[in-house]
Amino acid sequence: MKRYYFTITYLPKNCDVSLLAGRCIGILHGFMSSREISNIGVCFPNWNEQTIGDQIAFVSTDKKQLTNLSQQSYFEMMAHDKLFGLSKILEVPVNQRDVMFVRNQSIAKAFVGEKQRRLKRAKKRAEARGEIYNPEYKFEAKDIGHFHSIPVSSKANGQNFVLHIQRIEKIESIKSQFNNYGFATNQTFLGTVPALNTL
Repeated sequence: MKRYYFTITYLPKNCDVSLLAGRCIGILHGFMSSREISNIGVCFPNWNEQTIGDQIAFVSTDKKQLTNLSQQSYFEMMAHDKLFGLSKILEVPVNQRDVMFVRNQSIAKAFVGEKQRRLKRAKKRAEARGEIYNPEYKFEAKDIGHFHSIPVSSKANGQNFVLHIQRIEKIESIKSQFNNYGFATNQTFLGTVPALNTL
């Protein structure tokens, strides 16, 4: 199975890499949603403990879809203004090990603001059923592990939200099913991408 990829390198020094990644992921989301596809994955070749790195890559078995994605007007405009370095569509070398970039929605549940939002929603539902709302609030400390957060804006409803992404190593089999943000999830989408950090 041949896979292809292209990279976007953020060229300004000291730029907010998470913000730029969020914008790129927003473009991918619109692209995949409008075409109802799930075969393009996101990779961060320069990911480390401190940062997601100054580069994002898009990976797929479908070279034509990748070409169309790379020609999105936002990417071309940012490349023209010398803010993005846009690579050609390249074939993934066979010696690449695969990793999984997972959108972990359970991380958001650990934050206070998210807990308050969920309690508020539960109260509204209980009142709609005519019940008295009496929450039994249990705090469970979970070991979440390392993650990075990427802010994304939804074009559909104008809402801003955060994607919490984790990198999983030691992947056994290569799969190419991703959610419409280009990530694996804890259960449904188990897509893997080449690490691309040895190129």
